[in-house]
Amino acid sequence: MEQNLEQVKKLARDLRTGEPRPPDEKLGGFPFAARCLDKCRAALVGWQGEFRYGCPMDRAFLETAGLDQNEFRDFVATGASDSEVDKWIRLHVHARA
Repeated sequence: MEQNLEQVKKLARDLRTGEPRPPDEKLGGFPFAARCLDKCRAALVGWQGEFRYGCPMDRAFLETAGLDQNEFRDFVATGASDSEVDKWIRLHVHARA
């Protein structure tokens, strides 16, 4: 997948001065996913502030969904929109019963 960090920058929240979305905001049917996406985008463009992509909360979402942290990051780095990430999660989810 080809990175498009200029597009990521347009979509990213600046976590140096703000916060990611709340944990209960769902994306792809999962709580914590939208927050994880915000931290991932911010990390890709150097705007993460005190927030860290891949923290235990992010790992819990990714593990529950059966998603690989690096694959998620690589897809986000393409400049995918929220709706595209939502679709990607739903296509790649391997949730445990």
